Amino acid sequence: MSHELSRDQFAWGLSNGITVLTISGVFWLSLGAWATGFGGLLVALLPIFLVGGILVRASLRLRRRFPRFSPRSLRGAPKGSLTRRIIVGFYGVTAAQWLSIVLVGGICSALNRTDLIWPLIGLVVSLHFLPLGWLFGVRPYYLLAVVGTVITLVSIVGITDGLRLVAVGLGLGLLMIGGATYLIANAESLVGTGALPPS
Repeated sequence: MSHELSRDQFAWGLSNGITVLTISGVFWLSLGAWATGFGGLLVALLPIFLVGGILVRASLRLRRRFPRFSPRSLRGAPKGSLTRRIIVGFYGVTAAQWLSIVLVGGICSALNRTDLIWPLIGLVVSLHFLPLGWLFGVRPYYLLAVVGTVITLVSIVGITDGLRLVAVGLGLGLLMIGGATYLIANAESLVGTGALPPS
């Protein structure tokens, strides 16, 4: 196997990242809209899902432009290969993220601070972009991590309970939709320069 990720493999990974970012952005925007009241949710749902659908479709079109790669080929990746290290690292980051989310929910509930559950979950989600940025070689993930962390911390320490969920939901939602849009718009250059192993 080559010591570098193929353009096709990197493009598929980027496409998956864009799809997950879009779904996460739709979720956080919907959560923020729901926190404004039922009327706000009804008004916001159509544009939220419309933008989400456009981005998911664009990510699938990106994937189709690189048909030589199939996810089935990952199953046969030899031990010690870059592909295997990325798979193991991704599963490790994902497991750590979900474990942290469960711990956040449990601790906040035990302390009767349920108002902090969603902002702290947002913090966990934001921070998990740091190892993903290194693992996949996608530098914009670092910016998502930094800005997402700022949004969640500001919502925790600088915003009252009533507006906290609105702020973190809309803030993270717009950030992730913006991130997905940037990745789509710059997919060609990212695929051209990103198919390299992590240092």
